Amino acid sequence: MKPSLIRHARLLALVAATATAFSAHALMRGTTADGSPFVEGGIGADETTALEAQRDQYSLWLITAVRVSGAYLAEVQLRITDERGRVLLERKMSGPWLLVNLPLGRYELQASYRGETLRRTATIHAGDHHQVIFHFGVQGEMQPPPKPEAR
Repeated sequence: MKPSLIRHARLLALVAATATAFSAHALMRGTTADGSPFVEGGIGADETTALEAQRDQYSLWLITAVRVSGAYLAEVQLRITDERGRVLLERKMSGPWLLVNLPLGRYELQASYRGETLRRTATIHAGDHHQVIFHFGVQGEMQPPPKPEAR
């Protein structure tokens, strides 16, 4: 084989391996302490589209974002406890979306990011689908431009 063809073949193999590595990030699935299924992710348009397509299968949808810009946030520490105070789920989210199919009941939701902790309560009734968005005021985030003064 000619050296130029070998280099070309190696380059194609490297490109294919790199593409596979970038597409390997997949939705994370698991179960809570009481066996309720969850799925998380939302890194990139493909994952967000996949999560949106299946969210009706889950009773609670959590999204984490920056307060001013609305940009999604990953790496948020999440804790879900039931009305008896049992921790059902505690994890650092791998993406900005987490869908969980919790049974009927009342839940305390706590999300923390860079020293800021936000709390919400959600009560799941029969046939419910709740969406909770945690908006964090991230230090150094882009602020909207000041409004011009009226003259």
